[in-house]
Amino acid sequence: MCVFTLELSSGQSADYQSLLLDKKFTENANSCIRKFSTHISIEAQDKMLITHKQIITVFNKKGNRDIDAFLHYDKNINVKNLEAKVYDAYGNEIKTYKKRDFRDVSAVDGGTLYSDSRVYYLDYTPINYPYTIEFSYKIKNSNTAFVRPWRPVRNYYQSVQSSEFIVEDHSNSGLRFKKENLDFYKEINVQSSGQKISCKAQDLHALKYEAYSPSLYSFTPQVNFALTKFTLEGQDGQASNWEEMGQWQYEKLIKGRDKVSEKTKQEILTLTQGIEDPLEKVKIVYKYVQDNTRYISVQVGIGGWQPIEAETVDEVKYGDCKGLTNYTKALLKIVGVDAKYTVVFAGREKQNLDEDFASIQGNHVILNVPLENKDLWLECTSQDIPFGFLGTFTDDRKVLVVGEEGGKIKTTDAYYSRDNYQKIDADVTITKEGNLSLDFDILSQGTQFYNKFSLADKPKNEIIKNYKSYYSHLKSIEINAFNFTSLKDEVKFIEHLEIGSKNYCSKFGNRFMFVTNILNQSINIPDKYEERMTPFVISRGFFDEDQLVFNMPEGMQIESMPQPIEFKTKFGKYHAKVTKNEKGQLIYERSMLLKQGDFSKQDYNSFRTFMSNVHKADQSKVILIKKT
Repeated sequence: MCVFTLELSSGQSADYQSLLLDKKFTENANSCIRKFSTHISIEAQDKMLITHKQIITVFNKKGNRDIDAFLHYDKNINVKNLEAKVYDAYGNEIKTYKKRDFRDVSAVDGGTLYSDSRVYYLDYTPINYPYTIEFSYKIKNSNTAFVRPWRPVRNYYQSVQSSEFIVEDHSNSGLRFKKENLDFYKEINVQSSGQKISCKAQDLHALKYEAYSPSLYSFTPQVNFALTKFTLEGQDGQASNWEEMGQWQYEKLIKGRDKVSEKTKQEILTLTQGIEDPLEKVKIVYKYVQDNTRYISVQVGIGGWQPIEAETVDEVKYGDCKGLTNYTKALLKIVGVDAKYTVVFAGREKQNLDEDFASIQGNHVILNVPLENKDLWLECTSQDIPFGFLGTFTDDRKVLVVGEEGGKIKTTDAYYSRDNYQKIDADVTITKEGNLSLDFDILSQGTQFYNKFSLADKPKNEIIKNYKSYYSHLKSIEINAFNFTSLKDEVKFIEHLEIGSKNYCSKFGNRFMFVTNILNQSINIPDKYEERMTPFVISRGFFDEDQLVFNMPEGMQIESMPQPIEFKTKFGKYHAKVTKNEKGQLIYERSMLLKQGDFSKQDYNSFRTFMSNVHKADQSKVILIKKT
């Protein structure tokens, strides 16, 4: 028997070689964080020193995205040191990068007009796998309003050998912290001593992504930090709760930036003349903003957090979310309607501002109009979105409403299952050859409206491509005609389509067999897991109703059709039935309700069974036979 051993030569280190890594770090992993070390020192209210070093081993091509070798900077950040080293599988150093070797580019896309935010990033193309990258830097930041959080689990399919994070406050600025989800792993330790917080994690196995998982950061360990006394772009602030944070934002970022030209003021007053209802005034002003402005990102002002003045937006007719929201707020003030600048985490994945931990949070701004009986929410960056409708970008999440009296946490409108409605009415003709001809309407509301209403603005070839993809289960599909009706005031979108499909029916002998659910085959069976690791979430539910009327081919009759089916669980309910009317037509009726909610991992198998039953029921078939 031959035994081979690998010994490290001088100059090689166990931190850099990747051939002897324990299996627990390679299982289900595209990469491994060998070492992650961050030290943050608050030297003064306007001085923060950060020293960072990370060593990451990449096992395959998919792991390249995990190296995170980049550094954002602007005029407030002095990059004192920036370096990277690349090692092969044996731990031999094969390349070194100094600061001058990093790519230095703008940190924003082409849709941003002004910004001084930039990023250094490592542009390295690997030749072989595995390889290891050590990335380190030292910076001094005069902005202390943002203290980065500790999140040892940074990506799916990435294991963690060691992660250490230390924050020290030497300036008596009131360092605060909040721990979350530390019990997800046993190997987590957080200690606080005076004005020093030390966080450690080791030997964390890689997480596989699981269907319907919530945001990674919503269930994995993290520690958030904030200073009660902070500085943003030379502006000192002090806040330990949301009321104080909102007060500071109002006084330092918003106050006094609401003046517009006399011409615009008179125009708004003329448009609203004789109108007493505040809601109608808001509608008129909102339409004015949609008709007369457009969105362009403008990252200037106090750290990109201060809106450009309403007078400037009024002159140039464009702005970013902050500027357009502030402009709409200023116009409403003219007609006597109080509106509130509101900070939110925007995105399809819902994210709340942490109502128990006041700090500068959020990535977007919308407008809150508190009316007598309800809160009205306005997205001010879109020229097309219906009045008072948020869609999936800012729906159902906790936000900071900022006013003269301070800040307040509120929750934006949620669109529940029955709000997200879709109705299909179809006339279906089956030819004697087994082909299909369909003429149908689809009515969509709520988030189903939001997902579709932009279709009307797309080019014809893209629309046809979209439908052919959605109805890819139909053979040789042809989109013969389509048109759209958008009822923005009612938040309804109607699609009318005429399509054809060849050989839809399966033929055997003198019989045809076909699936009755032709147009709503969107339910797939979720993946199965031997032992699920994560909770699961249904972010947005929906309610679908379908009715398809089938015209039978001449000379054929129904031999068999499925029995009515109905089932109900805590996740939703399903109903389908096929009947025959006095005209000899086949009527297929289907409804499905899926409820939104947060569920434990123990519920997943029951949910999977529910979805499997829906999928099975959606494949129910009718058999026709030639008349004798």
